[in-house]
Amino acid sequence: MKLIILLTILIIQSSHALENEDYYNRQFCTQESGQAEYSLPDRSRVDCLTDTHAFEADWADGLKVYESIGQSLYYAAETGKKPGILLLARKRNSEKYIRKVERVIESWSLPIKLVIKDVQDD
Repeated sequence: MKLIILLTILIIQSSHALENEDYYNRQFCTQESGQAEYSLPDRSRVDCLTDTHAFEADWADGLKVYESIGQSLYYAAETGKKPGILLLARKRNSEKYIRKVERVIESWSLPIKLVIKDVQDD
């Protein structure tokens, strides 16, 4: 029974975090006059496609930041746009993940536009 309760809590928290990510991504995309959740022919979804960039949005508090680098580059290759990453910072330890992404972009001279958005942890 305890396991079922724990799993339910984890699923609710996970879906809540995804909903919030979508909310902040759509907010950003509207500000950038972009299209949220743009579908590619392979059914991948660009979080925000603008006139100039293909953005991947992720929370800046875990290992997903590393995936955002590859996803932004892939989306750019598929759309002919420049790569972009929107990192959503909601926790005190977000700064270390942001620094890591900045380091990779700088070290490899990647043409990725990095946007940091501070958000409240709901």
